[in-house]
Amino acid sequence: MTALTPEDCGVTEDRSEPGTFRDAMRHWATGVAIVTTQGSRGPHGMTANSLLSVSLDPPTLLVSLKRGSRTMAVIQETGHFTVNILTTGQRALAEHFTRRRAPGAEGFAGVGHRPSPHGAGPELEGSAAILTCRRTGEVEVADHTLIIAGVTGVRLPCADGSRAPLLYLHRRYGTPTAEGDGDDPAAACGRSREG
Repeated sequence: MTALTPEDCGVTEDRSEPGTFRDAMRHWATGVAIVTTQGSRGPHGMTANSLLSVSLDPPTLLVSLKRGSRTMAVIQETGHFTVNILTTGQRALAEHFTRRRAPGAEGFAGVGHRPSPHGAGPELEGSAAILTCRRTGEVEVADHTLIIAGVTGVRLPCADGSRAPLLYLHRRYGTPTAEGDGDDPAAACGRSREG
């Protein structure tokens, strides 16, 4: 077997260029979530795809958020947030929370949601899974903050497999299957587990 050279693969050797790193990471498919929180000025939320399950016992996750964002500031103030894991029918919702919005309730106008029963961020209708979280630690890395959180509640409103997860790959949202993107994100599904 002949080994391929970097030239054969079109490899760029410049590891210091942020654009090159960004282009490389386009090949890593991730799920998409909206992180929400509730502060004194109302609800806040932002789209995130840097989410990692750290431990099952106790349930712990890590989420990476841009330092200086309003959502990050409220999480640091309150210590609580909600992770809404999206389905393909929620592509427009992911795009909505990617853009800079007015703070508080105005940013959630027209978005189907309900208050968290645990006092964390709003729970978004149509999400495959909803995780209520309590911040237990954080680490600052470059322009982001890695939040480590204990999961205090889990709801699985659409986890019956009827909806494909929303994925992000090559700077686009998509689905892992050939099925449609599900135009009704608020379809009734109803299994839950609270902790």
